[in-house]
Amino acid sequence: MNTPGAGPRGPLGRLLQTRQIRVLTQANFGLYTLGNGISLTGSWMQRVALLWLVWQMTGSGFWLGIFATADMLPILFVGPFAGVAADRWDRLKQTRFSQYVLATIAALYGVLLIAGQLHLGILLALTVANGCFIAINQPARMALVQNLVQRADVGTAVALSSVNVNLARITGPAIAGIMMVHMPVAWVFLVNAALTLIFATLLQMLRVALEPARPRTGSVWSQIWEGVVFAFRDVGISRLLWLLFLGGAGVRAIQDMFPAIAERNFGAGSSGLAFLTSGMAVGAVIAGITFGVSASLAPMARRVALSWGLGALALAVLSVSTSPWLDVALVAVVGYAVTSGVIGTQTFVQLRAPDLMRGRVLSVHGLISRGSPALGALATGWAFDRVGPMPPILATAGLVIMSVIAVMISLRGIPHIDTPQD
Repeated sequence: MNTPGAGPRGPLGRLLQTRQIRVLTQANFGLYTLGNGISLTGSWMQRVALLWLVWQMTGSGFWLGIFATADMLPILFVGPFAGVAADRWDRLKQTRFSQYVLATIAALYGVLLIAGQLHLGILLALTVANGCFIAINQPARMALVQNLVQRADVGTAVALSSVNVNLARITGPAIAGIMMVHMPVAWVFLVNAALTLIFATLLQMLRVALEPARPRTGSVWSQIWEGVVFAFRDVGISRLLWLLFLGGAGVRAIQDMFPAIAERNFGAGSSGLAFLTSGMAVGAVIAGITFGVSASLAPMARRVALSWGLGALALAVLSVSTSPWLDVALVAVVGYAVTSGVIGTQTFVQLRAPDLMRGRVLSVHGLISRGSPALGALATGWAFDRVGPMPPILATAGLVIMSVIAVMISLRGIPHIDTPQD
C-alpha cells in the first residue's frame, strides 16, 4: 500500500526518479528542450534538402564539401565575437534573436526556389548567412544551459540536448525524404521556417534568472584572446579540443559525403541518403541516452578519447564496404562514437571553464566543433572526386587513432585534471 503523498512505485516510480526525467521536468529546461527539438527537426530537414539540392544541381562531391564549408566555416570569424557577447550580455535574448533570423533565411530558401530564382550563387550566399547566425547562436545557447539547470545536472542536460539533436537527425531526414518524394523540395525549407519560429516563440516563455551583465574589462579583442588562451592552456580542455578537431575533420565530415555514398551502394535516390543519415542518428541517440556523467573529469576525458578511436575504426571499415546494410550499421557506430565524443567534450568544457568566460571558451569549442567538419568535408569532397573514398578516409582514420593513443598516454600524467576552474 502506498504511503499518502508518496510518489508512484514500481517501474514507473523508478523511471520518474531517474536524473534524466527529473531534469526534463524542470519547467525552463523542459520548455527549452521541447522547442529546441522542434527547431532541430526542421534544421535537419533543411540540411538534407540542401545537400540533395546541391547534388542534383552539380553531381559533385567537391560542391557538397563547398556547401558544408559555407554552412560551418563562418563560425571561424563570427564565433569569437559571439562568445564575448554571450559573456557580456543576455544569453537568452541572443539565442532568441538568432532564431528569428534563421527562420527568415529558411523562408527565403523556399520562396526563391518556388520563384525559380534560387541559383547556385544565391544558394551559397544564403548558406553562408545561415552559418553566420548559427555561429551567433551557438555559444549563447550552450552557455544558457547552466542558467536552466543546477550545476550538478549540467552533464545530464548536455546529454539530453544531444539526444534531442540526434532524435532530430532521425525524424528530420525521414520527414524530408517523404516530403521530397511527394512535394516540391521548397516546402522543406518553408516548414523549417515555421518550426524555427515556434522555438523562438517558446523562448519568449522562459523565465530565467540570468546573472547581471558582466563588467567590460578590456577590448573585445583582448576578451577573445583571454578565452582562447584559457582553452589552449588548460591541460584537459586543450587535449580534448585537439581530438574534437581531428574527429570533426576526419570522422564527422563523412556525413556531408552521404549523398555520394548513397549513390555508390544504394543507387541514386533520396531514400539511401535518409537511411544513412538516420542510421547515424540511431547510434547517436543510443550514445546520448547511455552517456553517464562521472563526478571525476578524468574518466570522462578518457572516454572521449576512446570514442573518437572507435569512430575512426568504423569509418575505415566503411570506406571499403560494398553492402548498403553494412554501411547503415557502420554509420550507426560512427554516430555513437561521435556523439559520445561531442557530449563528453562539451560537458568537460562546461564544467571546467569559469562562468565569467564560459561563453568565450565555448565559442572556441564551437569554432572547432563546426569548423573542423567543414574543413574535413572540403578536403574529403576534393579527394572523392579524384581518388575515390578509400585513400582519404583510411589516412584520416589512421591519424585520429594515433592521436587517440597519444592523448590517452598524456592524460595519465595529468594529476589535477579533476580540479574545476574558478
